[in-house]
Amino acid sequence: MTPADSENRDTTDLMVHAMIGRLFEEPEPTHRSDLADGAIAQGVAVTRRRGFAVAGATLSVLAVIGGAVAMAGGANRSGGGGDWSITTDSTPQIAPQAYDDPGPTYADRQREIVEQLPSVLRPLLPAGVTVSPNQTDAAGGSSMLTGDYVPTIVLRSGGDDYPLHFDISDDTGYASAFARGTSPSIAVAGGTIRVAVVPSGTESPLHGFSAWYEFTPTGSKQVFHFYLYGSGSTTPISPTAFRKMVESPAFAKLRQLLDPSVPASADAVRQRFALEAKINAEAQKVLPTGFRLKLNPGAPGALELVGPGGVNTFEWFSLLGKDQQISCPAQSLCFAPYSGNGIGSTVGPDNKARLGVYGGWTGKSADSSVVIHVFGKSELGTSVEPTQLGKPTETAPQGPGLTPQQAMAIVKAPGVAKVIEDVSKLAGLY
Repeated sequence: MTPADSENRDTTDLMVHAMIGRLFEEPEPTHRSDLADGAIAQGVAVTRRRGFAVAGATLSVLAVIGGAVAMAGGANRSGGGGDWSITTDSTPQIAPQAYDDPGPTYADRQREIVEQLPSVLRPLLPAGVTVSPNQTDAAGGSSMLTGDYVPTIVLRSGGDDYPLHFDISDDTGYASAFARGTSPSIAVAGGTIRVAVVPSGTESPLHGFSAWYEFTPTGSKQVFHFYLYGSGSTTPISPTAFRKMVESPAFAKLRQLLDPSVPASADAVRQRFALEAKINAEAQKVLPTGFRLKLNPGAPGALELVGPGGVNTFEWFSLLGKDQQISCPAQSLCFAPYSGNGIGSTVGPDNKARLGVYGGWTGKSADSSVVIHVFGKSELGTSVEPTQLGKPTETAPQGPGLTPQQAMAIVKAPGVAKVIEDVSKLAGLY
């Protein structure tokens, strides 16, 4: 997530509604007062190069760009008439073990990293610097260039917060930062280090910076680097402090934790199955017969929908209150294939499975709606819909999506808003 998107929100609800406001072309929310414009601009430039997917609740809302916001009933209105019942023979029950990954997955390893990273990093930090998970970016992000997950944590020093991003595989932003700043290579035990502190522009009323760190071990191509940003002009990890980090015996444990060649432990696999069981104990309350959810093996924090014909990347969220709701006729279901600028229209119960975005009202009043995104398997590339972004590691066949009847059954299921919230919390989305 970019520095501009890492604004401090008191509640998830405020963050979600702020993002919705952007989608409706309201004024951009004011940045956090302790993040200078220059640092934000630097982070935005990095984000544009890497194409981070926005995760968690924010991803849910960003994905509305091609979906719920565009769901204005068009000329092709088939309305809410017809038979919306689901025939049992079209949705046979899936065996509980179907399409499961018995071995460690890429996402298993990333969840393990997120769990262990604060405790592994803490003893390496300078005195007075603390570390905690990034609450506004709990699910992290991923690179469109490599598909690699980018864990994010927050350092606190002197009362200020400094988001820190580990991005081991992509060196594009680092090359740019080192070219802009004075960053001579310094010989250290086991290799060399470079540190670049890039200040914000003079147009900012608050001065800020981004700091870039790189360790190149002797005789190895596995470069280790991370960056952080914040207000002021002084980084909480000075070049001297970074040198102490890489020369500490505990640094080897951090490198091993972030080594992409190390698979997830057997315990991480067991935890995934236990987590999926909890997720489906909730999801089964609203999903049609024959469907269940699983954790995406190539996109940490993301879900997949397992159906009779295969798996699809899956994202859902609910909007409560009369403000900033979807634009879809009452008692209807709207659909839009994701195209970035497509206009959705109402869709009837034709039993045709689709990939795209469904949206509808949970009741008769216009104060609660549900939006469902169902797409293909995880892929890479700038043209990939945000909910599909990740490493293409899924081996199960791709499913056809959802029929209008199946989508409507989810939208109209009693208590669906609470189920979506509970499932999202379990999956670590917010």
